[in-house]
Amino acid sequence: MEHRRFVEFCDACRNFRYIGLCYGPPGIGKTLSAVRYSRADQIQPRDAWTNEVKDNRPIDTVLYTTSVVNTPSRVDIDISMAKERVRNILLDPILQEARIVLDEIRLKDEKRRRDIIDKPGCSPENPPAVDPTYFETYKHYQARQRAVSDPTTLILVDEADRLHMNSLEQMRSIFDQGTAGMVLIGMPGIEKRIARFPQFYSRIGFVHEFRPLDANQVQELLPRCWAPAGIKLPDGPLSPEVVASLIRMTGGNFRLLTRLLTQIERVLSVNDLHHVSVEVVEAARDSLVIGTN
Repeated sequence: MEHRRFVEFCDACRNFRYIGLCYGPPGIGKTLSAVRYSRADQIQPRDAWTNEVKDNRPIDTVLYTTSVVNTPSRVDIDISMAKERVRNILLDPILQEARIVLDEIRLKDEKRRRDIIDKPGCSPENPPAVDPTYFETYKHYQARQRAVSDPTTLILVDEADRLHMNSLEQMRSIFDQGTAGMVLIGMPGIEKRIARFPQFYSRIGFVHEFRPLDANQVQELLPRCWAPAGIKLPDGPLSPEVVASLIRMTGGNFRLLTRLLTQIERVLSVNDLHHVSVEVVEAARDSLVIGTN
């Protein structure tokens, strides 16, 4: 399917350190594939400075969504912060270990200091020197943190159509100064627009057209009882007539398919139905703005 082709495309851009262009019409799953590939949905921010990941697999891809208002400095800061968040995932275990070890040393030092001061003949004005173990341990963990290099090996730039000329030049600078590949994701025509910038265009190694699902792919997907996240449809495969209706109404557009299945769940729930029929699909379609099919 298209996601597998997208994965192969991104792997090539990463391995060969090229800039890649991915384009396709809206709603066919470009952003969803980028989120899954970057595993951005696995990152959980704990506070403004630290993040953690839901599993033990490494995160080495940055997903950056271009803001509507973008300047070279804004792009540079946003991508730097995104890369730092990825690096913080590697730093977090070191910080947690350092916090535990240093707290234990501090408590031991305070207890030893109190025991010495409480002895007869010891003046509170002249406490014993603090054991340097704490500071040596602190410097050890600081060195470990500095030794953690930037893990980012690929930068995915979603909504790349929004990038202005100077912001594109900033992207080129980020690519030239770093060691990561880059993928720009946008609408059809972005490849022609970027072709007008020869310095940027000369760095493009791969181009990938993200296409809508064809009828065979939808027929392969739906009989597996696939449904969008959070949507529960009746158990059992959909009938061939229902699958044909879904294909005809969505034209392989993944976003429309997701919205239509979501609406089908609502129609079933409201009418206390337990079977997806062509009539249910048509009722769900009537409440959506999905164009003429």
